[in-house]
Amino acid sequence: MILCSVLMSLFYINTTHAFLKRSYNRDHSSIKMINSLSYLSESDIIYKYRNLLSKDSYNNIIQNVLDNKIEKIFINNDYKQIITLDNLPKDDILLNHYHIASINPIVVPNLVEKTSQVHIPIYFTDFDGASIFNSQNIFSIFNALGIISNFIIPAFFLISIISFFMNSNNSQNMMRTGMPNNMLNFLGKPKDDFKKPNVTLSSWCGSPEVLEECTEVITYIKNKDKFKQIGAEMPRGILLEGPPGTGKTLLAKAIATETNATFISIAASEFVELFVGMGASRVRELFKNARENRPCIIFIDEIDAVGRQRGAGINMANDEREQTLNQLLYEMDGFNNNEDIVIMAATNRKDVLDQALLRPGRFDRIIKVPLPDKYSREKILSYYLQDKNLEKPFDIEMIAELADGFSGAQLKNIINEAAIISARYNYTTIQEKYMFDAFEKSIVGIIKTNATTSPQTKLRVSLHEAGHALLALHFNEYFDFRKVSIQPTYNGAGGYTIFTEKPDIKEGGLYTKDLFKKRLIVMMGGKAAESIYYGNNFVSVGAIQDLNQANSLAKRMIGNFGMGNELEVFYNEDVNDDSNPFLGRSLAMGSKYSQSTKYIMDKESLDLVKDAYQEAKTLLYSNITQLIHFSELLQNNTILYKKDIENFYI
Repeated sequence: MILCSVLMSLFYINTTHAFLKRSYNRDHSSIKMINSLSYLSESDIIYKYRNLLSKDSYNNIIQNVLDNKIEKIFINNDYKQIITLDNLPKDDILLNHYHIASINPIVVPNLVEKTSQVHIPIYFTDFDGASIFNSQNIFSIFNALGIISNFIIPAFFLISIISFFMNSNNSQNMMRTGMPNNMLNFLGKPKDDFKKPNVTLSSWCGSPEVLEECTEVITYIKNKDKFKQIGAEMPRGILLEGPPGTGKTLLAKAIATETNATFISIAASEFVELFVGMGASRVRELFKNARENRPCIIFIDEIDAVGRQRGAGINMANDEREQTLNQLLYEMDGFNNNEDIVIMAATNRKDVLDQALLRPGRFDRIIKVPLPDKYSREKILSYYLQDKNLEKPFDIEMIAELADGFSGAQLKNIINEAAIISARYNYTTIQEKYMFDAFEKSIVGIIKTNATTSPQTKLRVSLHEAGHALLALHFNEYFDFRKVSIQPTYNGAGGYTIFTEKPDIKEGGLYTKDLFKKRLIVMMGGKAAESIYYGNNFVSVGAIQDLNQANSLAKRMIGNFGMGNELEVFYNEDVNDDSNPFLGRSLAMGSKYSQSTKYIMDKESLDLVKDAYQEAKTLLYSNITQLIHFSELLQNNTILYKKDIENFYI
């Protein structure tokens, strides 16, 4: 009963407000501006001379409102600027009593509430026009009736917002809420993107197993009766999970095209709103639209924006996001009929998603979309190069082998960069050498081709890179040396060395402790070479990235790969990823490892780097002649390839 009474009161407020607004509209032309001086009016100040007004801040205005130092307030129709008039005796210079401030539209409800407490009138007007809407007159009538209070004002704005979304006609919304339309427009509207995609699964070049999974989904949707005969149910939800740029969105569009279904695409971030309950309302509207356009595929991109685990933030909660997630969970597997509706989502952070979202019945099938292997990279390169003018011959296989770990989007970008570079040098075909230049640019950044470097700096950089290159050549059973350069880059590197693991090692993925130790030795080769030539006290900071990478690898060897001496069967969950998705929970729960375990982890990982550094120094010192000769050759040529240094083995 109490709830019904409150709702009836709020309805009465809203209706009365609308009636008064209509009455006001009829008498709008009768409002007169109060002239403080015969030659200067308020309208002149607002519309003509506001650029001459002194600046003020929102916080200062609120304080002056509470101290009753303001006589009236004018708010621009875009709710981004306000002008205040002091509640003080006026002197001859009227402009001194007016102040202007920039505000955020979301603070307007708070400002109205504060001014209503002290009965300060507010005028909504267009600072570039000539009309004023006095909202405070309505508030005064409410005060006279005894309805307005500190509790009703927030409720009034809440009912106004709800009314806005319940009515599609803008003019009716204004009559119902008693507020200008653009007051609520900043809340936004859902932007469900209805599309009929024109891509097919043949547009996606990747692992055949992933294509097979997607083809099976299409078969489910197109021939559901066949599966129903043997008791199989169509998947309700499909989660595409994988690194960025692997074609998850493309797969979703292709499935929608193959099934001839309506494709509704929306970003999960569009559900997240300032006001609690708005996101849940958008989820309801999304599924309502899908049910009206069956068969339908809903695709939610970057679902981790709204589907993160509940209670895992710094403050352990987020009311708006969690309410939105709860509504999404209900719509996916609740009492509503979702027949002929498939929910697809994409994320590269499956580890942060709420477990209730991942269970069967919501996302029945999780398709891992990995980075392409060598075979898939060749297919991707061939697909993007099929309509391009290419130099003959063009070694796609070599480029695919070199681009290990690149996504489809990165491969497409390399081709585009190579085309741009080829056009820059007036070629009419894409040159193979520029494909390698584009690959190199994506790894080390833009190279300073015309940099002026002193002989002393060139000597130090050449020694540093010679240390890396000679050690990579030394461990040729594991590594393929590609290139060494002493050209500086805009990323801050004085030079760079490019080498990769052998193709059979990369494809197999079964890296050994011995291989990782050799990689650590190569990483420490630059610092070791400087130490041998200049002495320990004169080693530069050029090895900062080497130290970073070496220590990170050593921590993973001990924490994740079980390659320690004492921690031979240990796995550290905190080392697997540099970013902790649940920092709030971790801070609340504390560390799960003892101080003794953490000490052993730190000691063993540091010992690995120390041993690698000493081994690098030993190898280079015993071959110091080759080191200096290699350094001189590098200074003279700036860039050396594998074919240029076949005799430099130590």
